[in-house]
Amino acid sequence: MKKLLAVILALCLVAALFAGCGTQTKDKKNDPTQAPEVTAEPSEPTAEPEATPEANTPEPTEEPEPTPVPFNDPYAVEILDWLDADGYNASFDSILINKQKVAEGDVSLWKSENDETVDGTDGTIKTISMRGWTGFNDLKQKEFGYQIDGNPVVWVKRATEATEPGVKAVGGDYAQRFNVTIPVENLFGEGHEITLVARLEDGSVVYLNKEEALFMLYYNGPEAPETAIDGTIVKGEYNAQYSLNKKTAKTWTNSEIGDTAIEYYVSLKEDGLYLAIDATGVAAGDMLQLNFNPGARIDDSTGLFVSFVVGDELKVLQHNHTNKYVTEVNQSGNDITASINAKIVAKEGGYVVEAMIPADFFGVTDVEKADEFNYGRENLYFGMFAVLGANGYTNQSTAPGNDWTCKGLALHEYIAY
Repeated sequence: MKKLLAVILALCLVAALFAGCGTQTKDKKNDPTQAPEVTAEPSEPTAEPEATPEANTPEPTEEPEPTPVPFNDPYAVEILDWLDADGYNASFDSILINKQKVAEGDVSLWKSENDETVDGTDGTIKTISMRGWTGFNDLKQKEFGYQIDGNPVVWVKRATEATEPGVKAVGGDYAQRFNVTIPVENLFGEGHEITLVARLEDGSVVYLNKEEALFMLYYNGPEAPETAIDGTIVKGEYNAQYSLNKKTAKTWTNSEIGDTAIEYYVSLKEDGLYLAIDATGVAAGDMLQLNFNPGARIDDSTGLFVSFVVGDELKVLQHNHTNKYVTEVNQSGNDITASINAKIVAKEGGYVVEAMIPADFFGVTDVEKADEFNYGRENLYFGMFAVLGANGYTNQSTAPGNDWTCKGLALHEYIAY
């Protein structure tokens, strides 16, 4: 019996060995029947580490230049935000296009449906009117106007209406109803931002809900024509137009301007001031002039005069100050014709002049810090003048007298934009 049991155990052991050989892959590394692999000789000992190199200590930097103090323009108007001026309540009630209502009481819905934009791309829109009311906690509103694209505020005459008791009930004792009409027929190109403003009785100027964009619309006008110095004035070529004629002219020679009419057009662009002058009733030798006060930096001095002497050939003169183009003052005028891109075209009874005055022209070098004028960021103040024969005229509110400084001439009433 014992022998039989031993035989059975031996047979089981043999079967197990054969089974293992059929299902396992031999592992050479752990197989005691294989000679061990010989590894490479160990490498040479690592050399002693070098001393850590010293970091390059940068040379001490120079003292930083102090931040320049912004020039204090005495005529720059700060426009306060609605909340800063303690606004109380407001309502935008109507939009009128060409005097016809397009929204009444549902202005917010109209603005939402039209993406806050009046579409005037077909050129048919002449005016946009914004009607509503605003109230402040402590101050009355004395005057209303509008601002387009951050340019100077235009104040509108007869913009107020009678304020109903119901409006005062929700708008406060100082609530005021208004209807402001904005001419847009000379606005070209897309994306113009039109915002309403008010002047309060303390003299402060305030956006009407600027932060909430309540009294704000965008306007898309027809495609803008390219500004070209070619002696032809095209509608929309310039941003602003001003008149010197018998209704606006003031004189410093006790004379009448008669039927002479001079239209000045200006546009401030990146490379310089583009301007046009359309003059009727002028003769060869007459001077059509602009007087500049860049950023009010030469307020206590005479202005930077430019004269366009008309005739068969155009002559451009610079008076009173030095700059990049003129190094010595000549009161009669330095000839800068070759430095200015300008053209003159004769017409019946007069001339048309177009010119581009480069941006660096306005850096006056003979008045302290006037050459630091920041073109495009500071206001470029100017006034319009003319010397016709022996007589002189301007449309400034202050006619020249004994004081020919920029301050004496109130040479801040017009701003190029």
